[in-house]
Amino acid sequence: MPAAGARRSPFLGLLALGLLALGLLAACQDPSGVGLGLIGEEGNDPSLAIVLADSVAVVEEAEVTGGFADGVLTPVQERVLVGAVVDPAFGDVSAEAYLDVRPANSVPSGFFDRTITSATLRLVRDYVYGDSTATLDLALYEVAEAWNPVGAEADTAFAAGDLLATYDVPAADTLVVLPLPDSWVSANDEALRGDSVLTAVHGFKLLLEEGAPGGAVVGFDALRSRLRLTTSEDTVDYLLREVFTHVERGDAAAPPGDVVVMRDGAGEALAVTLPSEGVGAAAVARAVFRLDADPSLLDGGLLARSLPDGLGLVGVTESGTRLLIAETELDEGASSYAFTSVALTRVIQDAVLGEPLFVRYLVVPSQSPLALDVLPVVVGPPPGQGEAERRPRLVLTVVPAAD
Repeated sequence: MPAAGARRSPFLGLLALGLLALGLLAACQDPSGVGLGLIGEEGNDPSLAIVLADSVAVVEEAEVTGGFADGVLTPVQERVLVGAVVDPAFGDVSAEAYLDVRPANSVPSGFFDRTITSATLRLVRDYVYGDSTATLDLALYEVAEAWNPVGAEADTAFAAGDLLATYDVPAADTLVVLPLPDSWVSANDEALRGDSVLTAVHGFKLLLEEGAPGGAVVGFDALRSRLRLTTSEDTVDYLLREVFTHVERGDAAAPPGDVVVMRDGAGEALAVTLPSEGVGAAAVARAVFRLDADPSLLDGGLLARSLPDGLGLVGVTESGTRLLIAETELDEGASSYAFTSVALTRVIQDAVLGEPLFVRYLVVPSQSPLALDVLPVVVGPPPGQGEAERRPRLVLTVVPAAD
């Protein structure tokens, strides 16, 4: 288990699996070209060249939203989402969370011999999409049977059992405390204190009450949230183990012509094709793939939206297998992303030499922590006199070919 505060790569599952089969559906936005070929050198530096992407389009790709939150098993999922938002610009969205627990690594001596008197879900809120001033009417259900988060895609649903309780939860609260009814505590007391807790207790489903207005989707930090159990002498926190979020997103309005929009939580990725001709170099010393976002499109009054914190760049072969090439984090000051790695430089070098490994590339949102962020990528227009290039591009440090 990583040390406290250590941050895992959100793409560890992809790295561990290496090449994976990829099934892409038809593009859902216009894959029009955004520029071709070599367009010049930056800062009059002859060792730098900018190569525009041939095309950028949004494609459908199944999104896995399940995982484990206890640091023991993979894939890791650090967040669950709950709530609903009416968003006229980027499509309505709703989310339902599933949570299961396991005992802590250590408990006080005698804890398992004493009757549990109360149980409380303590959920640490670390994300809001929508109106952060909203109050959500949430309902908590038992999960009816065993379930597995591995490979669980956003449209999956697991069987729910009895309604346990309802709660009013302000979206702005950073700690949400949900007391479980005494009847549930009594019915599950022995299982919670015994070896059967992992099989007899299937966890909880948390969602917006039917007919409730919503207004926000809140995210809970699954690594820091707990099920707190109390006896006459002890207070013990059980860890969240299996977690999953069921997400539904409606259709989005058409974006402006100079922007392509990818929505996290919608099963979307950016499909990118890159040229390899026209570089005029014998060697590529360094390759950086850059994306610029237009954050002005995220302004929505009370509707809080944000750019993705992290993205991955995946290469797709002609046979449809894929490999993670690089990952990057948002440059908040520039509202941009820059992918670079030894692997990316090697891939571009091979393409320049006429031996491309990949036929296209995917820009994908981080699997964890799960979010509903929006990425409006600038694909035009060409820069004016004295303006910087903002379209998707490779920035190459090259060794010029000999005459």
